Amino acid sequence: MKLYSNQASPYARKVRIIAHELGLKLEVIDVQARTDESLRRVNPLKQIPTLILDDGSSLFDSPVICEYLNQIGGGKFFPGMNIWKQNSGRWKALGLQALGDGLADAAVGFRHEITQPEASGNPHHIARHMATVHAGLDALEKVKFAKDPTIGEISVACALGYIDFRMPDLDWKASRPNLAAWYAKFCEYPAMKATAPA
Repeated sequence: MKLYSNQASPYARKVRIIAHELGLKLEVIDVQARTDESLRRVNPLKQIPTLILDDGSSLFDSPVICEYLNQIGGGKFFPGMNIWKQNSGRWKALGLQALGDGLADAAVGFRHEITQPEASGNPHHIARHMATVHAGLDALEKVKFAKDPTIGEISVACALGYIDFRMPDLDWKASRPNLAAWYAKFCEYPAMKATAPA
């Protein structure tokens, strides 16, 4: 399988972490989604990550790719449904994944705005993205994370990694000690170290 990726992308990092944890081999092709038109040949949305399967078909959007890899690799990152037990953890994991991805969306949007030529950066968009980043971090400060990581914890960790990498002046840890402590422990996983943005 081939993965169209970018080392800094929090979404592609989620995929690489799942693959790493499950021992799945991926041929990683590093692309710049905004400028590389060849990406559109494999993904009409021209986004990363995009996974090319052995039959040549493609999967895209990190939640879809992660769930596919979890399925073929026999993983437990997506808690299953159980008709006899209401509290299976699935909805918490998926909700946390959505929160992590939304935080990443805001951080990526912020980064995009501030790297535009001065006349192009929209102050309203910058403020909206930053407000969303802070609200997301505040919400995560209250979360009780699972002992065994799910897709939710992975998504949150990838968003936080992106924030640390692309927004180093944002001192989010000082005012969110619970989240900071959890993230420091999570960063010790070999898959987190192996997929760190560069």
